[in-house]
Amino acid sequence: MKALLLISLVELLAGGDGERWQPRSEQARVIIYRQREFGGNSYSIKLNDKKLATLPTNRSLQVEVAPGRVKIESVRDFFSENQELWLNLQPGQTYYVKAVEEIDFLTRTLLMAPISKEQAERELQKVKPLEPISNHSGNE
Repeated sequence: MKALLLISLVELLAGGDGERWQPRSEQARVIIYRQREFGGNSYSIKLNDKKLATLPTNRSLQVEVAPGRVKIESVRDFFSENQELWLNLQPGQTYYVKAVEEIDFLTRTLLMAPISKEQAERELQKVKPLEPISNHSGNE
């Protein structure tokens, strides 16, 4: 609940219309989040090969991007496998991506999958937001 209030306040102070999770009409919004995981590692999140942030456990990252086909990638180190997720973004829409670390005997991977709005909003209530990132062009 605190996370949702904080995000609403940040959008209001940033000149937003106060409506939670509403991207600008010419942009699409992507929200990537991880729930609390025991001993989870942080992963770099890239959008179209450009680093957005490092995403630890129990955090969410949101970004507004130009509509179109985008590649989201999780990257860590030599002992981890990079994971890619491709999305076709429509203007004015919000997309939710859940990330979960999978640990195998020799490797680790941050798996990512699109999630329904209803499930994501329930799970995001317990997740803290990272600093908001806005106006990231998906074509850079």
